[in-house]
Amino acid sequence: MTLTMFKKFSRWFAGFLDDVNGKPVHYQDHNVVINRQRYRLVRGQLLDIPQLLEVEKEIYGRTPWNKMAFKIDLSRPNTLYLLLIDGDSKQLVGFIGAAFNAYTQDVHITNFGVLPAWQHQGLGTFLLSEIERKAQADHFVSMSLEVRRSNRQAQRLYREIGFHQTQTRARYYRDNGEDAFDMLKKLEREGK
Repeated sequence: MTLTMFKKFSRWFAGFLDDVNGKPVHYQDHNVVINRQRYRLVRGQLLDIPQLLEVEKEIYGRTPWNKMAFKIDLSRPNTLYLLLIDGDSKQLVGFIGAAFNAYTQDVHITNFGVLPAWQHQGLGTFLLSEIERKAQADHFVSMSLEVRRSNRQAQRLYREIGFHQTQTRARYYRDNGEDAFDMLKKLEREGK
């Protein structure tokens, strides 16, 4: 009797967590060509954390996210990290993390970066559009993110691909108290 109750509770609790965290996001690794350069697009895993930290350090001169933050984000079943690997050097050149929230039908960009030497080659736009393609295929209605007030380059990219500012979060970033802009993009339904 107790074992049967436990199994029922376990099934219920797993379903509850799926509703809270969202269903697991499935993604198939594949090769891509961007501006005549070959890349491999792979799903990020916990073992990729050291490389993700190195990319952040090269971009920002520090690591805004620590190992535990990446571990928590990568461990969520509804979070998808895509890593863009150069086809020649096998170097990680960019990544994007996104949480697919089934309850709000929003895909929230949690983390995003392209190595400075690889910027302005369409890689960031590609990563964002790949998440958008996945979001549309899975019938999500919006994408959202936060961006630092001072990061005008990122804001320009987000606006170019259809994001707009929805609000300002005062003193959002803990490292220096900088404001963040919340940005949102409404997604077109596939087939419309």
